[in-house]
Order: sequence, then C-alpha cells, then structure tokens
Amino acid sequence: MTRASIVTVPQYLIAVRTMHGVGVTEMARVLHVTPSVVRRWLRGTLVPTWRRLKGMTTLWGGDPELLALGAALQRYCRATGVALEDAVRMVRTGRRTGPERKPVARARDRRQLTLPMQR
Repeated sequence: MTRASIVTVPQYLIAVRTMHGVGVTEMARVLHVTPSVVRRWLRGTLVPTWRRLKGMTTLWGGDPELLALGAALQRYCRATGVALEDAVRMVRTGRRTGPERKPVARARDRRQLTLPMQR
C-alpha cells in the first residue's frame, strides 16, 4: 500500500509546466488570471481558490481534493508559521496541535542607569 503524497500548488504547477510544456502566460490566459498571479502561485506566496483548483485539475488532470488539501496546508502554514513538513506530519499522525514553539526572549536592556546619590 502506498501513501499518496500531499501535493502543494507550486509542485502541481511545476509538474504541469514540465509535462505539458505550458508557460506562465499560457497558464494565466487559460485560467483567466494575470501572469503575475500565476508566478505568485508558483512561488507559494498566493494560494488559489477552490474554484481555480478545480479548473486546473479539469484542464491538466489530477485529484482536486488532494490538491485542495495541499492548498489548505499552505494557508495553514502561512497563518501559523509552522513549516510545511510539520503540518504534513500533523495531518498524518492526527495531532491537533503544532509543535511547541518557545516564545522569543526579549533582549535584556544592559545600559547603565545613573542614579542620583545623596551625600
């Protein structure tokens, strides 16, 4: 039994570009978005909506639910700061919370204060 790997949107778009030989401008034209939006999807700085994901998988193949899971994990990682590998591990193990992160300690102010001295 093989486990299906979770596919993020950038991984999917890179695979589509490789397999189908489609450029960024052609993808943008077919999906009715600007090329800069497709570039942001490729970088992972923007995550497409469910409707766009279904459109992508209709055009180029793939499982829309699996791609939507990857997109949801991308959104979760951006909102919480958890690494994608940790988020995938949480999904696979069924844990509800992320790894414990230590709060960042504030730097101590070590400047010397002058105190008024009485004689």
